[in-house]
Amino acid sequence: MADPSTTEENRPDPEALLAAVEKADGRLARGRLKVFFGAAPGVGKTYAMLRYGIDEQQKGRDVLVGVVETHQRSETQTLANQLPLLPLRVVEGASAAIGEFDLDAALARRPQLLLLDELAHNNARGSRHSKRWQDLEELLAAGINVATTINVQHLESVNDVVFAITGVRVRETVPDRAVTDADEVNLIDISEEDLLQRLRDNKVYLGERGARAMHHFFRKGNLIALRQLAMRVAADRMDTELQEFHSIHPEDRREGGRLREVILVAIGADAESEQLIRAGYRLSQALHCSWIIIHVDTPRGLWQRPQYQAWLWSHFHLAERLGAETVRITGVNVAQEILAYAHTRQVTRIMTGSWTGIRQFWPVRRSPLRQLLRYQKAIDIIVYPLQPPAAQTNANPVYVAAAPRYGFRLRDSRAMVLSMIGGFAVAGLATLLNPYLGMAAFFLLTLAGATLTALRFGRWPAIVLISSAQIGFFLFGQGKNLPATLESLLIVAATLTVTVLISQLVARSRDQEIMARLRERRARTLYTLVQRLSLEKDSAAVLRAAVAQIHSSLGLDVGFWLPAGPGGSLPLQRWDEPDEPDAMRNAERSAAIWVFRNQRPAGMGTDTLSAVPTLLLPLLRGDRVLGIMGIGDMEIKQIPGEWLRYMETIARLISAALDSADNVEQRDEAQILLRLEQTQNTLLSAISHDLRTPLTTVSGLLSTMEELGDNLSSTERLDLVRTLREQTQRISDTMERILRTASLLSRKTELQREWIPFGDIVSIANSLLGEACKKREFQYQIAQDLPLLFADARLIAQVLANLLDNACRYTPAEAAIVLQAWVTKKDFHICVIDYGYGIPSGRVDQIFARFSQVRPPTGEGGTGLGLAIAKSIVEMHGGQINASNITMGRGARFCFTLPLQTQPTLPEEE
Repeated sequence: MADPSTTEENRPDPEALLAAVEKADGRLARGRLKVFFGAAPGVGKTYAMLRYGIDEQQKGRDVLVGVVETHQRSETQTLANQLPLLPLRVVEGASAAIGEFDLDAALARRPQLLLLDELAHNNARGSRHSKRWQDLEELLAAGINVATTINVQHLESVNDVVFAITGVRVRETVPDRAVTDADEVNLIDISEEDLLQRLRDNKVYLGERGARAMHHFFRKGNLIALRQLAMRVAADRMDTELQEFHSIHPEDRREGGRLREVILVAIGADAESEQLIRAGYRLSQALHCSWIIIHVDTPRGLWQRPQYQAWLWSHFHLAERLGAETVRITGVNVAQEILAYAHTRQVTRIMTGSWTGIRQFWPVRRSPLRQLLRYQKAIDIIVYPLQPPAAQTNANPVYVAAAPRYGFRLRDSRAMVLSMIGGFAVAGLATLLNPYLGMAAFFLLTLAGATLTALRFGRWPAIVLISSAQIGFFLFGQGKNLPATLESLLIVAATLTVTVLISQLVARSRDQEIMARLRERRARTLYTLVQRLSLEKDSAAVLRAAVAQIHSSLGLDVGFWLPAGPGGSLPLQRWDEPDEPDAMRNAERSAAIWVFRNQRPAGMGTDTLSAVPTLLLPLLRGDRVLGIMGIGDMEIKQIPGEWLRYMETIARLISAALDSADNVEQRDEAQILLRLEQTQNTLLSAISHDLRTPLTTVSGLLSTMEELGDNLSSTERLDLVRTLREQTQRISDTMERILRTASLLSRKTELQREWIPFGDIVSIANSLLGEACKKREFQYQIAQDLPLLFADARLIAQVLANLLDNACRYTPAEAAIVLQAWVTKKDFHICVIDYGYGIPSGRVDQIFARFSQVRPPTGEGGTGLGLAIAKSIVEMHGGQINASNITMGRGARFCFTLPLQTQPTLPEEE
């Protein structure tokens, strides 16, 4: 029999197990969060939090009160006095100084438990974060355990529900993840009667404020509804925990699984979509499923309504705070685009909004909702009734304030006026041609005018032209010359219908052209950026190309902050710009440091340091921050769709290019290190190999002189002394060469490159030549107007000296030695040609190997070290070296190339 524990029904969900492991790993580094959750002020959340802090302190834990609001309640103040309190940070407000929670002091203090009251509080202007819940996230990320308090009316997802219950729009809100992702949630609850009695006893608010609260927010019906709402939120969290437990421990499940749902919420660029987003969040929480916010951009929405664009960014910001995936796509038919995306993502439910009241009777047969209900059969369509927006909303002011407030722009009005004038002009011309062509003239002229107008301005100006042409022709043409019969009216109606349909088709094709052009522009910008960045090989060139390309493509000015510390650490330094010590630059630097440490965007358009007039994005590559990109002077209405994600995509491309450039530089450094190590090994081997023969000879000569002594004749003694001198000179020459080369290569991986003329290199090389070349003359075949070389002059001169010395040793005294130099498009070529004995057959490939020695017919050969050293030095400069025999006659050719660099700009002579 099969073990029941291994059946398919009781097998743990692999995805759930993986998610649980990842969640546990993430919590090891993060602090723990405990939330004291209540339905309304006064239920005892702060009291319970302080009581918990005292209990933990008695257990020996380091507990610190970050901020607490006692509201002059004596019992709460008594508990607060028993715990250490972090001093508040004083912020100068408009009329008086304000005490705010000191985030930096808490991070420096690092208590084991921090008590943080009133999580929904809005921080004073000038604080790092605009919301206290953002301070909480930074504390948790730093590994600090936190206990906090939240009321249900402050949760973002129920904001419109609370407004419907109480008639009060709550301005201070908290993302629901503060409750859903908390490690522990304690529901603090008392009955509405007890809460009202506490209010009468001045234990919630004092004096007139308490009496006013009883007649407004603290009415009994409101309190009952808020208690129900708080219990539902707490129950949803418990249900989520139970579902997670069953997915990991299916043996304890007592009911069947449910289908994995995916909800797609389609929103518009209007204020009412806030309600739809919150409704979608509540539904996703009830179904324990993922949810997606989608908006379809049409040409009209993109270009003609900047204030609606601002609303849309505010909605996306709200949805992301609630944990939704946000998607923005482009298209002409909204319903078809939504359905196509829904099938791609295997969506099970689509939620959209519908108007209530008189607006539901508007003639919108082609509205997205009607089309969704008409064409979609496989996906459930949820229609949420939208209410007219309240006077006060929770729109993000960063976005809405950036859009103009006027509703009818000059460009729109000019198109309408021109279309109206054009319509009357068509009517007048048709009236003049009416005696000759009749109604055909009016029909053709109206059709042509409507088509051109729709192609140039869009559908509504075309309709204005058709209407004005109809009115003008009826008043001045048809009314005077044609009878008002049914036939003439039908002609007018047919003309109107045909021209409107054709103008609509033309306008639709124009819209499709605009959308294609927008998509092409976005793709071209990214493609061009990738192309430009891929051509650059160092970090500075990558950043210069990014700045130039973003400015030319998007009209945005960007700057970069790069880590200047060891190993890519702090401090940050402004790249390629003077670091002026002004207040604005200091604020931007502080924000950039925060982004570097937290690896999250900050500045303009975000909730973190939003007062900084620059959007700061981290350049991430894995877990490393390569730098910070700052975007200034940005207006929402001028940025392509999904501007934040678009810029994040650009930041990722720049990060990849920087990482590639770093890898290239590290690879070059590794190659230089390898060549250096090989050269150093060559030197060490030379000491043991090339000195062994002369030392053995010297030792033997000395032994002979010691043993024979006076028995040697004067001639024999002189021969021994001469041989001894030659061998010691050979040792001296070898040691001098080794020491000179070792000195030149003692700079490790850093070449001392400089711009130097080739003639100076030749002069240095001549000074390094040995005895074999002292009496030799060289022939120079050097091209005119050679560019400067960007190289280590001493090392390249040593290469040239080694080649010339090699030629002197392996050629007869009367043979010519030629030095050639010329340039091609990319390389500087240098050759040494001798007309001597040449390279023996089969030895050309080994001539640059260490200790590769060729014995000349007369004289002594080299140590087998000079050519190996020359090869290492040339390759350290990124060049190549080769040897070959002369095909016509005797001799050998040794050539090496060095890459040309962009020549420096010389100062102009006065």
